[in-house]
Amino acid sequence: YKESFHPFIMKCAEEYGITEEQFEEAKEKHSAEGIDPCFMSCFMKESGFFDSAGKFDADKTKEFVDAHLTSERAITFMEAVGSECAKVNDEEVTDGDKGCDRAKLMWGCIQDLKEKMEGSE
Repeated sequence: YKESFHPFIMKCAEEYGITEEQFEEAKEKHSAEGIDPCFMSCFMKESGFFDSAGKFDADKTKEFVDAHLTSERAITFMEAVGSECAKVNDEEVTDGDKGCDRAKLMWGCIQDLKEKMEGSE
């Protein structure tokens, strides 16, 4: 399913000066340290996971999942993200609709969820 994210990652990486390696490394380390949260927001908006107001869009995310993901595990995980991480929309952020703060919160939620799900296997 990585291929389906690739065009969005590349577009935003270019804009924010982040290499694909840096992005992959951050995912592996479960840490967004050194990654511009606005890059994450760009990626979330480009892929439709965030709307133009910088809020998580569970419906659009589900559409993306249905259209691009085939792995049962990836689908289950993304469904969990949809239900568990929608709470980031209720968090107080300082950058309004830019979505950088919210993207950072979303990344944190996704990483926590990943650890929980990996621990329960």
